[in-house]
Amino acid sequence: MSLLPWYIAGPLIGLMVPILLIAREKQLGLSSTYRYLGSFILPRNSYFNYDRKKDAWQVQFAIGIASAAILIFQFDLYESESLDSSKEYLRYFPEVCSLQNWFMFAIGGIFVGFGARYAGGCTAGHCIMGNSQLSVSSILSTCMFFAGGLAVSHFILPYLFKS
Repeated sequence: MSLLPWYIAGPLIGLMVPILLIAREKQLGLSSTYRYLGSFILPRNSYFNYDRKKDAWQVQFAIGIASAAILIFQFDLYESESLDSSKEYLRYFPEVCSLQNWFMFAIGGIFVGFGARYAGGCTAGHCIMGNSQLSVSSILSTCMFFAGGLAVSHFILPYLFKS
């Protein structure tokens, strides 16, 4: 069994944007989950003090994404040479899952979540949802994401990995 190819999966993701907007009046994205979870930790903070019912679905969505990824790898529901070779990560799994690393993952997650919320959404949210709504800030953000990626891949990485 194989996963959907990019030319099918991409348009399906694109179709989710208008479906969520029309059917549920929701925006596709997960970075608001940070605000939702933060509202339990810092409920007196003005940013986190809001009606959290509207974002509860995003936590379920995030759990669904993580569960799907686990199931795909657990039951080998993919066909790709690059993914097959990535099973080498199992050799490092005990080291990666050490208590010290989980603390660093949590701190990193807090910073990434804060940055995504501070920017008004994550890169995927700006690129998919923001561009579909013709948001000027999302269009500019997407251009900067691509420009930064091109600059790093053409001007920085070649010098870091020169043999």
